[in-house]
Amino acid sequence: MDRKKVLYIALMVVLVALLLFGQWYKRPLDMETITGVTDPDDISISVIRQDKDMDLEQRNLNLSAGDEGFDELLAQLEELQFRRPPTNLITSALSFLPPWGTTSKEVEDGGFQHLMITLSQPGADGEQVYGYVGFWVDEWEYRDFDHDISLPLVMEDGKDIGQDLCAQLWNVATPVEPAEMDS
Repeated sequence: MDRKKVLYIALMVVLVALLLFGQWYKRPLDMETITGVTDPDDISISVIRQDKDMDLEQRNLNLSAGDEGFDELLAQLEELQFRRPPTNLITSALSFLPPWGTTSKEVEDGGFQHLMITLSQPGADGEQVYGYVGFWVDEWEYRDFDHDISLPLVMEDGKDIGQDLCAQLWNVATPVEPAEMDS
């Protein structure tokens, strides 16, 4: 074989490998895989919405293993299926650069602005291990603590699922007084 053919074949093998890796990377993942928290003992949730006067309202829900509703909420969160866009690989590799591509979203009437889900469990060294997934108006994200950045997630019907989950959690969460939100 001549040198050009070998180079062409090597290039094709690399391209196929990259394509396969990209497909593997964007496969559906559950909450446990996204957060790295395999056996949470605490779930902390904050839901934020704008009221009719455009003021922010917040409600929090904190559950520990053994609390009423913990197992049901954890099961519901574990049913969520996310995909990571392959562009996250580039963002992670270049995490030293300032964030790009973020835009501010308008909340629809009656819609929720933000949902923050934090799971935690004791780590091997005794320190707590945290995992974070968030929802902003119509987009999901997770926190990559290794690179200290938030990365987008994709979900089929993500906006509807996020808004429905916010509404459900809003009804069981405890209101936060405006003074507490500022601190």
